[in-house]
Amino acid sequence: MKLTPGVRKSVLLLHVVSSVGWLGVTVGNLVLAIAALITDAPGDQHAAYRVMALLGDAVVLPAALAALVSGLLLSVGTQWGLVRYRWVLAKLLLTSIAVVATLFSLRPTLHTARDAVVATGDGVLADVGDTGVSVVAACSVSLAFYVANTALSVFKPWGRTRWA
Repeated sequence: MKLTPGVRKSVLLLHVVSSVGWLGVTVGNLVLAIAALITDAPGDQHAAYRVMALLGDAVVLPAALAALVSGLLLSVGTQWGLVRYRWVLAKLLLTSIAVVATLFSLRPTLHTARDAVVATGDGVLADVGDTGVSVVAACSVSLAFYVANTALSVFKPWGRTRWA
């Protein structure tokens, strides 16, 4: 199945916008996670975790799914193919891992941190313990995945697979 030029460009636009959005909100979440972890201001901590949980639900997950689906459409609808090039397979693997991790690890961790600050009440620093470090780690790993995917898209390394 080959995509027509107009459809291909539309899917490519969706892929780039959703991928850049996913990358951008991850950078924002990383900054918020670090700020929440090191702050002595309860209001700042509470706001950071509340915003991260909101972004996780409203932006990160939809962007992740849009990037995955549009990437799959581009791979099967263009000359790149899904299994013809190693870099495409690597992007698929990294993106799939990131989507699963977002769904089953990042979002629940963000909700746990948000619930901890809500339970503490305003004016008191919440003891999020290892959850705060987990949020920073998750955002850092996610960022590394997205930068790697961007590099793979630009450099297209490693050539063809044996299934090409």
